[in-house]
Formats: sequence, C-alpha cells, structure tokens
Amino acid sequence: MQDYIVESKKTIRDCLFKLEKNKQKCLIVVNTSKKIIGTVTDGDIRRALLKKNVSLETKIINYVAKKFFSIKTNSSSISNIEINKKIKNLIEDIKDDHIDIIPVINSNNQILKIIFTKDFKKNIYNKSNLLAETPVLIMAGGRGSRLKQFTNYFPKPLVPFKDTTAVEYIINNFKNFGIKEIFMSVHYKKNLIKSYLRENKVKNINFIEEKQPMGTAGAIGLLKGKVQNDFFLVNCDSILSINLEKFYEFHKKNNFQITLVAASKNFKISYGTCKINKNGQLKQINEKPNLNYLVSVGLYLMKPEIIKKISVKNVLGMDDLIKKVKKKGGKIGVFPISENDWFDTGTKENETIIL
Repeated sequence: MQDYIVESKKTIRDCLFKLEKNKQKCLIVVNTSKKIIGTVTDGDIRRALLKKNVSLETKIINYVAKKFFSIKTNSSSISNIEINKKIKNLIEDIKDDHIDIIPVINSNNQILKIIFTKDFKKNIYNKSNLLAETPVLIMAGGRGSRLKQFTNYFPKPLVPFKDTTAVEYIINNFKNFGIKEIFMSVHYKKNLIKSYLRENKVKNINFIEEKQPMGTAGAIGLLKGKVQNDFFLVNCDSILSINLEKFYEFHKKNNFQITLVAASKNFKISYGTCKINKNGQLKQINEKPNLNYLVSVGLYLMKPEIIKKISVKNVLGMDDLIKKVKKKGGKIGVFPISENDWFDTGTKENETIIL
C-alpha cells in the first residue's frame, strides 16, 4: 500500500520514483498526520512539468487534486462485503472519470485500505480497447552508428535487452496494450532481422523496405494506402514503460497532429558556469549546476494525414517533419514522462548494461 501513498512535503522527483513502482500511476497524498488531502497522477505531474519554472525539486502539494472519490467507514476496519455494497454506488462516477484506485478512509480521514477498480472491472463496466485499431510503425532501418562495434555485425533492433532483444521487447509491449497491426521499416541487414524474428516465432509483422536510408521520418511515407487511423511511431532502440492508453487519450483530447513523448532528464554540469554582460564582466557564477530538460525519447503518435505530407523519394528527419507541420499551422503535443520510464539501448554508455 505504501507504493500508493506520498507525503505532501515531497517533491515531484519523489513522486516520480513512487509512480515508477506504481502500476496505476496514481498516488494518494497525505499530511504529516497521515490524513488524506488529495491525489496526484502521472498526468498531473506531466501538466506541471510543462509549466515554466517548475522543476523536479518543486513540492508536490501545489498540484494535488483536492476532490477525490473515497469509501468512508466509522470503524477501524471494513469487510469485503461492505466494500462491494459501497462501490456499487460509485459505478457510474468511476466509469466517467477513469478512476483507478479508491481509498477506504476512517472518520479521521486516515487510509485503511486501497481498492483497485480493476478488481471490480467486470462489475463496473466493460472497458473497450482504445488501441485495437491503432497501428504502430517500428523504425528499424538505420545502421545504429552509436553502437558501431555491435552494429558492424548485427542490426540495432537485435541489441540484447534483459532476456530478449530490443525489438522483441518493444513488440511485446505494444501487443500487451492490444495493438494488433505492427509495421516495421527495415533496410540495414534486413534479411537478418526477418530471419531472426521468423526463427523466434514473432508473427504478424508487416515489413516495409527502405530501398535506401530514408532518415528518422522518411519511412512514414511507405505507409500510404496501408494506414487510415492515427498511428504510433517508435524507434527500435527506445525502451519505454508508459501507459499507451493515457498517451493516446492525451493526443486525441488535444487534437494534436503529432504528439511526442519527452523525458524529464537531469544533466549535471561538472564545471562552474558563468553569466557575463556584453562587456565581459562577470554577473554570476553557478558551481556545478543541475540542468533539467525535456528530451524526445523516440515515441510519437500521429494523425494519418501526416503520411500524405511525406515523399518516399527524399530523406526526412523527424525534426524536419515537425518543423514542416508547425509551419503549416499543425499542433504538436508533448507528453512528458520520467527519465526512469525510458531506456535508450542505442547509446554507448548503456552498452555494458545491456550486453
């Protein structure tokens, strides 16, 4: 239960660590007397991080939702029979507000128990699979130059990760969210990728071949005539632990042309940094500061009309595609996540971790 409870004096960073262990991506916030004061979700934190002057060290108290659903009891405990009776009264509210957890609290507003609505799923509502008709394109055509010693012999989708390969891990993650249609763009050592997946019985992959390297976005044009719905695009070296349904809902609710996932990443500068005026006079020196940025992690959601904007004859980078869409008035969204929810198998510093 402690993985779902956080004290109000804690920071956004503290909450992110808790949420990493928390399957429902929701925390119950309590004060120093252990009395419940509200809830905070990963969505609340994303919205906070998108605001200016909000860092990982900001106190979470300012972003707590004070209105929440709960089951109250006057006794020091509650039976499952009582819970079943009380939860029936919340059925429609739970359905409409996508509530994942409900605290059971006593007369002092202290938590006795936490109920997970998924345990009552069949009795509450039949949740449709949001992503059943949403395809994914895995970009697996590049050489993987950042891991040259490995990719001189093997394509980067086959970089080992845990007890499998990076691309198998990514495929399984999408399938776990109910995604059925998977495309994979291939070029470098394409036959090795195909034969490996075939040998390991990874089925129902639609391979699309790049005749020459097309850049980080060029292969999207190969989906013409194949995809009519919004679709995911992911790099084959991006290992992510996020709720794809919440990502999809964020994208659709805001009517973005493209929504990219960005991790809040902290960079430690090993030197003192200087601020000077135009005459070269020192204004301020900061000793070994920490800098925080939102960095793109290689997962996107796109509207199908994006496919029509891409020529298969030209190399196209993702940054160029985003600039092109923005220039024509298209809305680009950013879905922030914790850096703990992202692992890049394509970086040299991670080579010793994954092999």
